[in-house]
Amino acid sequence: MLTPIDDAPPVAGATVQADKQIAATAQNSNTVVYTVPEGRKFVGWASNSNSQNGSYWAQLEAGGVAVRHFSQFSYNPANYQTIDSPVLTLLAGTTVKVGNGNTVYVFGVESDA
Repeated sequence: MLTPIDDAPPVAGATVQADKQIAATAQNSNTVVYTVPEGRKFVGWASNSNSQNGSYWAQLEAGGVAVRHFSQFSYNPANYQTIDSPVLTLLAGTTVKVGNGNTVYVFGVESDA
């Protein structure tokens, strides 16, 4: 018989929150679009509406480190150019910001971590 190794006992007083659909957008450089709340995680997409030319990005920040994220799920490809749109898993405290301009979109599900 196998023994489960990843089942943690319930924490006294902890309440389960329902999953929440997230759809957010913002413009203007350095504007916060979405921050994952404490005790939650986010699974979905973040995209700048003009990533295909390499000049615009969504910025992901965690632990004081900023990362440029190029993705294009929210943009109509021009001249048959496409950019992959990987599914992101973001943990509590991670922030999505507008990089250097244009519009950034965030779409996914927030759930208990």
